[in-house]
Amino acid sequence: MSISMKSRVIRSNDPISEPVDDELVMADIDRGKYYGLNDIATAIWQNLESNITVEDLCKKLCESYEVTPEQCSAEVLAFLKELETRNLISVEG
Repeated sequence: MSISMKSRVIRSNDPISEPVDDELVMADIDRGKYYGLNDIATAIWQNLESNITVEDLCKKLCESYEVTPEQCSAEVLAFLKELETRNLISVEG
């Protein structure tokens, strides 16, 4: 599915996540995969706990980090596409 700024996104319940040092480590037991997320990726993951539009997610990130809305939307959309490919999120619209 194509993800846009109007898409609603929520994370999957499958991966187990725990903070380790300065990053969040996720384990997808069913697929035998492990992922390490930096602080910004962790902030995105935490905001996906409840159903949120990509637009609202980017607004929150722009309030917390020094990033332009254009750069934020481009990088968030790319990251969400990667998460969707790995079946770590659900996307509506």
